Amino acid sequence: PKAIVFDILFSDPDIYNPDSDAYFDSAVAATNNTYFPLLRLDPSSDPLSLVKPAMIPGVVPLRNDAQPEATVAVVLPHFPAILKNGRLGLHNIYPDADGIVRQYIVYRDDFGWKLPSLPDRVARDLGWPEPAAQRVLLNWRGPPFSYRYVNFYDVFMDLGSKEKKRPQDEFKNKIVIIGSTAPSLFDIKPTPMSQMHPGVEILATAIDNFKHSDYLRFPEASVAYLV
Repeated sequence: PKAIVFDILFSDPDIYNPDSDAYFDSAVAATNNTYFPLLRLDPSSDPLSLVKPAMIPGVVPLRNDAQPEATVAVVLPHFPAILKNGRLGLHNIYPDADGIVRQYIVYRDDFGWKLPSLPDRVARDLGWPEPAAQRVLLNWRGPPFSYRYVNFYDVFMDLGSKEKKRPQDEFKNKIVIIGSTAPSLFDIKPTPMSQMHPGVEILATAIDNFKHSDYLRFPEASVAYLV
């Protein structure tokens, strides 16, 4: 794959399967195309955090007045290989005041530091132009499940099968996003397309928009429009 993007936050160790965790960590360390999320918590919790922005891989000063001693409340991945590779980005989804998700952040400006979103981090490595705005209106491709979905279980079982039934180049040069769609996992958001839009597909839409630079633009306030 061109990129494997996890919409799953690996924040805690699996205390019942440490060998599995160790295997996963070593597998991640051997890749250069995997991307992982971090979660920005409510800024009201910033004084309780011990994490400074400069401690987060991929976070850079946005302005000359960036505060080096400021702390930000974030949940980072547990695995050392994920932190070492530095391919991290926020996967927070911020709805509008009415609770509907219409836009996606490109990055956050916290204390003068640039915390990139996951789509922005992917775009940087793949050479796509970064949006000039700090947030963009999403250009939806359609209702939920407009993108191609593959069941994780089916792929996993085929990988361990002696007789492969799936094409071996199925994911070649693709951007694969791994996440959940089940409502019981609470990653379902209301959007203009649907009241139950999987969060993983909202992430896919943002990555798709960044790739093609066809996200919707906010009109300039100085321009008068006639309807």
